[in-house]
Formats: sequence, C-alpha cells, structure tokens
Amino acid sequence: MLLHRVIDHVKAQNWTAIVLDFVIVVMGVFIGIQVSNWNAARRDVSEARVYIGRIQEDLLANKQDMAMRIAYFSGVREHALAALNARRKPATALDKQFLIDSFIASFSLVRSYQRNTYDELLSAGAMNKIPDVEIRNRIAEYYRVAEGSQYYMNSVPGYEDALRRTMPYEVQAALRFGDCNASFATDETGAIAATAPQDCTLDIAPEQTSAAISKLLATDLEPDLTRALADFDLKIQIFRIWEDRAQAFYDYLEDAK
Repeated sequence: MLLHRVIDHVKAQNWTAIVLDFVIVVMGVFIGIQVSNWNAARRDVSEARVYIGRIQEDLLANKQDMAMRIAYFSGVREHALAALNARRKPATALDKQFLIDSFIASFSLVRSYQRNTYDELLSAGAMNKIPDVEIRNRIAEYYRVAEGSQYYMNSVPGYEDALRRTMPYEVQAALRFGDCNASFATDETGAIAATAPQDCTLDIAPEQTSAAISKLLATDLEPDLTRALADFDLKIQIFRIWEDRAQAFYDYLEDAK
C-alpha cells in the first residue's frame, strides 16, 4: 500500500509527499528497532532475574552441603583421634573398638561444589544479560575462589590407602557388614547427603581381633593418621568458611534485587 502511494507520488512529482513518505518509512523502521530493542532488554532483565534466583538456590544448597560435610568429617575426625590415642596405649589395652576407629578414620567424601547455574550462564554466553557489572564480577569471583578451594575439599589423605592395604580383608569385610559404612540419603533438593556411621559392630573371633590389632600396630600408620587428622581439621575449617560465604553472597544478591 505504501509502496503504491510512493510510486504515485513519484509519477506526479509530488516531492513534498515523497519526503513525507520517506520520513514515515524511516520513523517506522526506527520505532520498530527501538521496540525490538526494548523487548529484548526486557527479556534480558527477566532472564537475569531468573538466573540470579537460581544462583541463590545453588547457594542455599551449597550452604546445606557444607553443613552436612562439617557433621560428616567431625564424626570421622572423632574416630581418627580415638585411633591415634589408642596407638599410644599398650597393645593389651586395645580391643575391637581400635579396629573400628582405625577403619572409620580412613573415610573420605569427594564431591563437587554446586555451580550448575553458573556453568549454564557461561556455556550460554548469558553473563552479559545481567545488567549490573558489579553483580557479574561478584558472581565470577565467588565461583573462581570456590573452584580454587575444591582441591582442599576433595583431597584424600594417604591414610585411607595405607589402612586399606594393612588391615586384613576379612576384618574390613566384617566391618562393612557390621554397619560400619557411611550412609547416604537423598535430601529435599535431590542431593546426596552422607552421614558417618554412628553405631557399628565387629563380629570376628578374638584371635582375629588380636591378629588385626598386632598387624596395625606393626605398621607405622601414625604419620599418615596424623596427616589425616590435620586434613580433617582443615576441611572442617574450609567448610565453615564456605557455609558463611554462601549465606553472605545469597544476602548480597537478595539486597541487589
């Protein structure tokens, strides 16, 4: 319709009408682009809010995960400390509990820090959809530091391998069948929550107990056990720091909404 009108005006050499038609076309294109840009900006802001909300959900999940890890490694640490103290006693004073403590002290828990939303932001190239530069920088810095802490969170002390190579297999099997394993359950977010064993039994003959105790004492496991205890202390400290950091960053994003 507009094209036909322009052609008619050209044929009639109505230059004023031609200029007006040109202005109308330009204004229409300009307004169309502005409306498109405005809609795109609104979509970006909406998507940014969704991403930030999801990052907050990840932060709460991480906070809960850190609390679980603190409880888990605190329990393992108690057994490690008991095993270390027992090694300094006469062999005749030791019993099945020494084997139980030594076994549980070898437990570890390797798991990744929750960062699904952040990884999605990076893979989709959507970080720039968050309009606030400071928020973008804070998000990137938070996960950069978290990635650096993963090494300490997931380190496995050499005591685990040393104990498993030294303790007779029959005793390890009896411990596992006697509920001396960590238990795993799914929490409300679908994440796996681990719990250190609370009550476990060791059903083996007295002579097996004596032989296993003698073998553990004959092997110099104390340096590895000491190193494991130091590792547990460091882990618990790191978990507490990241529990607080997750809550603090959640609060920052909440205030920035």
